Amino acid sequence: MINLKETAMKNIDLTSNLIDFTKDADLEQIGIGCSGDSVIKITKNDNVYFLKYSANPTIQIEYEKLKWLQGKLPVPKIVSYEEKDGKYYLLTHKLDGEMVCTPFYMKNWQIGLNVIQQAFSVLWDIDISDCPFDAGIDYKLNQIKNKLDNNLINPEDIRPEFLEKHNGIHGMYKYLVDNRPSEKLVFSHGDTSLPNIFGTGDKLTGFIDVADCGAADIWFDIAVTAKSVQRNYGKEALDVFYNQIKNQIGEIDFDAIEYYVTLVEF
Repeated sequence: MINLKETAMKNIDLTSNLIDFTKDADLEQIGIGCSGDSVIKITKNDNVYFLKYSANPTIQIEYEKLKWLQGKLPVPKIVSYEEKDGKYYLLTHKLDGEMVCTPFYMKNWQIGLNVIQQAFSVLWDIDISDCPFDAGIDYKLNQIKNKLDNNLINPEDIRPEFLEKHNGIHGMYKYLVDNRPSEKLVFSHGDTSLPNIFGTGDKLTGFIDVADCGAADIWFDIAVTAKSVQRNYGKEALDVFYNQIKNQIGEIDFDAIEYYVTLVEF
């Protein structure tokens, strides 16, 4: 973590409201996400906040989705949202709990899986009849096609086994177009990897990073989580995760899981 109090903070172009808000606060740069967004941890009067900012309009999208989710899903509470000179600034309260990939959960993965099971139940309980956000297969394939058409995909960012299996990125895209599963629409978080699911002990406390949420196939989030469970907890935990899913919805569609694991390589 980088302390910003006397160094990098001088180079951050904040709005006047955020300058006032951070005047007597402790600030830490905690990381830069895949989208290029910068994230600052703000500690002020014994409260913790997170400021996400960049020129990437996905921050505006995340703000709109966070607004819709208030009261529907345990997500960070919004403090403020602003735009200035082509940059977007989203300030939220810290979510209670910790990521389910912290050392505690890595050592006690059975507890982590219980939190994850709660996470899916909460997501699937959301009524999508009035959900304004489409995150289904058509939407996802259109995003990939746009990236391909504009040469925005670096094959080096895709695992070699997928490129070899499908004869390159265009072969992967053809596989996705030709083998799309039938969709059972639910509310999807959009990236249910373990760092985005929070818990305290064996209780779910919420979710972060909801920019990709919306109505989507039930197997999309399951596939993302399965990949993350195996990476963080191991194969034994993955088998238990699948058993939990089977108990929740009565089946495991491994073809759909393989499809979405391929899709998220893009």
